[in-house]
Amino acid sequence: MPKNAGSAKQPYFVFFKKLGFSGYQEFKVSMAKQLRHPNENNSEPEFGCTYQNIVQMLDDTHRLIDENTLTLVTENIINSQSVYLFGIGFSGLAAQGAQIRFMRLGYKSFVFSDPHAQLVSSHLITEKDLAMAFSITGDTISTIDWLKVAKQNGAKTVAITNHSNSDITKIADTSIYTAGKEIAQEGSTLITEMSQLYIIEEICKHLYEADKDNIDRMKNKISKSID
Repeated sequence: MPKNAGSAKQPYFVFFKKLGFSGYQEFKVSMAKQLRHPNENNSEPEFGCTYQNIVQMLDDTHRLIDENTLTLVTENIINSQSVYLFGIGFSGLAAQGAQIRFMRLGYKSFVFSDPHAQLVSSHLITEKDLAMAFSITGDTISTIDWLKVAKQNGAKTVAITNHSNSDITKIADTSIYTAGKEIAQEGSTLITEMSQLYIIEEICKHLYEADKDNIDRMKNKISKSID
């Protein structure tokens, strides 16, 4: 299996779908879990053991991180005029968190909670900007449409999602994969969102390593203003 699951050939994709997985990334996370906890009781209520679920989710997300991908996204942020962030629901909260973190580091960032405003902003993006979309399922229609418009305008595009063979990864120039517990009828939860927040912090760490002088200068400027 190639390292980049998103480029897996169609027969592999069909194979994993028949096993009940969305793609290779989800299969890999599931197998890693089984190897670490072979005697785990699968009949345990899904809403139990919140702490263990969070720890496992962060560990699984960490295992999916590709340092080269994070480095590329970091360079794109540094070289972009503005960063536009898209997402709805819990993923919208992650987008808002990313905007706050990026702005505090000195990178001009925009996020809008209103779907109409997100649509309008996607049309304002240019080739000098970066569009970053958050979607746990990778199939959120509105988010996909916004990212598609941004790409048509020439912007660099990044997707942060749980599923490597989802529609959003087919549009994004770069994809970062997360692992999170999606609970039957409830769908994504706040636990799942933490995987997105973890990725944001990893990106911020790379930004600080690559652009320390500029970040320190901007942080001092912002601190003086707040004081």
